[in-house]
Amino acid sequence: MSRFSVAKERVLDDLEGIVEQLLRASRKHHRRSLWNVCNPYRPKSKPEQMCVWLQGARRGAWKDFVSGDQGDAIDLVAYALTGAVTADTRMTALEWIEDRFGLKNMSPARRETIAKEATARRAAAEAKETARRTASRERARKFFYSCQPIEGSLAEVYLRSRNIDLAGVPKLGRALRFHPACEYWMIEERPRMPAMIAAMVGQDGKIGACHYTFLAPDGSGKADVPKAKLMFPETSGLVIRLTDGPSGLPAERAAEASALGLVGLVEGVEDGLSVAVAEPDLRMWSAGSLPGFGTVPDHGCVSSWLVFKDNDWGKRQAQQQFSRAVARLKGFGKPVEVISMPADWGKDVNDALRSGWK
Repeated sequence: MSRFSVAKERVLDDLEGIVEQLLRASRKHHRRSLWNVCNPYRPKSKPEQMCVWLQGARRGAWKDFVSGDQGDAIDLVAYALTGAVTADTRMTALEWIEDRFGLKNMSPARRETIAKEATARRAAAEAKETARRTASRERARKFFYSCQPIEGSLAEVYLRSRNIDLAGVPKLGRALRFHPACEYWMIEERPRMPAMIAAMVGQDGKIGACHYTFLAPDGSGKADVPKAKLMFPETSGLVIRLTDGPSGLPAERAAEASALGLVGLVEGVEDGLSVAVAEPDLRMWSAGSLPGFGTVPDHGCVSSWLVFKDNDWGKRQAQQQFSRAVARLKGFGKPVEVISMPADWGKDVNDALRSGWK
């Protein structure tokens, strides 16, 4: 086992401590799967601009979303120590790690022991993460089916406030439900409030997560909380299938029947429902978030994609993220068209349609 391999394993073992020490990271930005940190070499850096992954095969990997700098655990130490990743700074990182963990005079036998222990730890961690992910998805599935039908609920009142009448949505799917007292977990008090719940499914149509829109008590708008829209658990590779298109068939049955068609892709639930009313010939899916566009799965029911771009993605990072997502969709080998509305029409499709655009 090489010096770099041994050093990397020790960094992964003590990753949280090293991140806290070298990057002065705040525990309030620590999540189960990643840790958002400030870049110490960029003035006024914000935590959401850089992260270190803490779980699974990506543990120890990091990325600065502003500069694009990224790397593995050794690179993380090199960057934290010097602000750059080069052959020389990687050697600096290696020396720092060896000094921290007393690795400089290690015998070949000890290196082999460390390698075996690291392999065993990695396998155990991966098994634990797989079990956690499976349990979280099952929890999301059970929660969704415990919710009430959306018809006649406060969620319908909310949608009407956004000029969406569910009765007028053609071929509405079964992705939306309502919960009258959903726990809001983003603040310490964990209050309960009404919420519109959307099922997020994978390529196989199975529920993997839920999308929550927390509502005001009277349904007149979103709840007055720091972030009214949340998702749980991980949502990579998942979408919200809002409508079933002209055929009226769910995606899997449509593929079996060769009832292929154009699929419209939006970020938000309200956007997707608004488009569905205006363009009934579209099967509408929601990615749930801008990052979600980058993991949308292909499907046999899709003949081509129509992607709606919001107007509040003005930052360079958001523009690049959207461009990468579109390039990935084109990689499926199907036609892709992007619709970008003028900024004065509103920030998204729902705004545009509410303002009278057709």
